[in-house]
Amino acid sequence: MTVDEIFGRMAQHMIKGTMVHEQFANYYDFLGLEGYQRMHEYHYLEETCAYRRLCRYFIEHHNRLVPKMSFENPDVIPDDWHKYKRQDVDRETKAVALRNGMQRWVDWEKETKRLYQDMYKELADMGEAASAAVVAELVCDVDEELKTVERFALEKAAMDYDMTQIAAEQADVCAMYEKKLKEVCLC
Repeated sequence: MTVDEIFGRMAQHMIKGTMVHEQFANYYDFLGLEGYQRMHEYHYLEETCAYRRLCRYFIEHHNRLVPKMSFENPDVIPDDWHKYKRQDVDRETKAVALRNGMQRWVDWEKETKRLYQDMYKELADMGEAASAAVVAELVCDVDEELKTVERFALEKAAMDYDMTQIAAEQADVCAMYEKKLKEVCLC
């Protein structure tokens, strides 16, 4: 794989990551889980910033544009949900949706970590130490997010996705991420 291909694959994955978090934000908004919606809006902006940093690095250090890549819709929201209204979703369905969403998020972050580690190794093996260091930072970032997501998912599983407890925590989660959203820098 060439340096161009590595950065192209990573850029493609990052854009797909923004799509994943944007769809999760809509998913949780639809389910009436505003705190989780805000959480994914925050991660959407973080992914966007990481993508911009990656592109800027590639342009400034490799003097080329990141290669164009095609994008596949991650389809976080089940297709049949588009025919329902929020009021049609009962408590049990919300709990199942939350469990499925948590697992999907964990799986996404694991996939991201594997990809970034593979790209790091490719760059290091090519002798592209500076580029590998940039990717190493991304590996560490996703590793931290994966740790947080796995803990979060375990916490929800331990409470057996009790929608009463989950609904009760939304205001606090929302407030925490509202503050974080205000701190996100898009430059």
